[in-house]
Amino acid sequence: MEAARAKDTKERLAGVERLHEVLDVAARRGLTAAEVTALVDHCMDLTRDANFRIAQGGLQALSVVAVVAGDHFKIHLNSLVPAAVERLGDSKQPVRNAARQLLITLMEEMYKHMGSQFHEALQRHNLPSYMMSKANLKETA
Repeated sequence: MEAARAKDTKERLAGVERLHEVLDVAARRGLTAAEVTALVDHCMDLTRDANFRIAQGGLQALSVVAVVAGDHFKIHLNSLVPAAVERLGDSKQPVRNAARQLLITLMEEMYKHMGSQFHEALQRHNLPSYMMSKANLKETA
């Protein structure tokens, strides 16, 4: 994970690739609460990167963590939702797509664990109406 924090862009991109490899392994064995916290903190740093590929990779990694982490993930929602919503306004389409996919993944995964509490958290952050309609459809399904 340290390579993803390097000053050199190529090293950071290689670090993001290694992060995704680590997440592939974690998907098979699961994650502890401490590992989830470390990954979320690390990925949040990546989502703020000026390089759009690195920011996109951080958002995509968060989507994977959301699926693998289960209940350990819900304590991070208060920081993740606003960060993802902020990246919906990014100038690069791949970052906007990754942010939208993260929000959809959060909706699907968190409904399994929290139901209406997650819907209320989304409403507090003024998500665009098309995102809320997807959340409403998932809730009634």
